[in-house]
Amino acid sequence: MRISVFHPGAMGSQLAAQLVAAGHEVRWVPDGRSQASVERAEAAGLIGTTFADAIATADAVLCSCAPQGAVDVARLVGEAGFAGIYIEANPLSPKSLQAAQDALPDATFVDAGVVGPPPTGGPSPTHLMLSGPAAAAAADLWAETAVTPMVVGDAVGAASAAKSAYALYNKGKAALAVLAFQLAEKHGVTDALTAQQVRADAASLKDPGLPDALRSVAWRWGPEFDELGETLDAAGLEGDAARALRKVWSRLDE
Repeated sequence: MRISVFHPGAMGSQLAAQLVAAGHEVRWVPDGRSQASVERAEAAGLIGTTFADAIATADAVLCSCAPQGAVDVARLVGEAGFAGIYIEANPLSPKSLQAAQDALPDATFVDAGVVGPPPTGGPSPTHLMLSGPAAAAAADLWAETAVTPMVVGDAVGAASAAKSAYALYNKGKAALAVLAFQLAEKHGVTDALTAQQVRADAASLKDPGLPDALRSVAWRWGPEFDELGETLDAAGLEGDAARALRKVWSRLDE
C-alpha cells in the first residue's frame, strides 16, 4: 500500500519505518522541514516527494505531529481532496478531533493514539490505539511489526480517550516529579528527595536531572495538556487539573 506521513518527528518517523518494514511504500514531504527531519526520514526509508504527489498517490495518510499542528494538517490534506484512509495519531481533545474529521469530508477517518516509546524493538511495547469504522484496516498496516495495534472501539474518539487517559497519568506524574525536584532544590534537600527512590511508588525520583531532561519535550507536552484539559472538560471532569500542570511545561519551555 502507498502511505504518506505528515510529519516524521521522533515518533512519526519510527511509525513510518515500521510501515516500510511491513512492505509499504511510504512518502513524506521534505519541503520546509528541518535537516533533522530529513535525516530521520532517510533513516526510516521514506521517499521524499511534493505535497501534491504525496496526496495524489496515497491510499492512506498517517498524521503524527505535535498536537498544535494536527488540525492544520487535516485541513491541507482535506482541501487537496484526499479520499483514502486518514489516520489521525495525535493527542487531541474531542473538539480538535472533530475539527480534523470535519476537514476531511471525503476520507475514511481513523482515530489513533500512541502509547509507549517510538517502536524500535526495545523492551517497552508501542501500542497504537485505533478506533473508527476502518480501525481494523489501519491495524493491518502494521501487522507483524514492532508496533502493537489495539482496536479499542468502533467510534471515533475512543482511541483518543484511551491515549489521553494514559497521557494524563504518565505525563502528569512526570510534571509532579518536576515540581517536586524544583521545590527540593529551592530548599537544598534534593538528596533527601532522591533517597525516597527506594519506595515502590517513587521511580520518578531517581533522576534529579529530570527537569532538564524533559525541557526538550516541553514545547510539545504543553499543548498536549491544553488538549487534555478540554478532554476532561468534555467528560465533565476537572480540566483545570491538566491546565495547572500545563504551566510546568510552559515554564520549562521558557
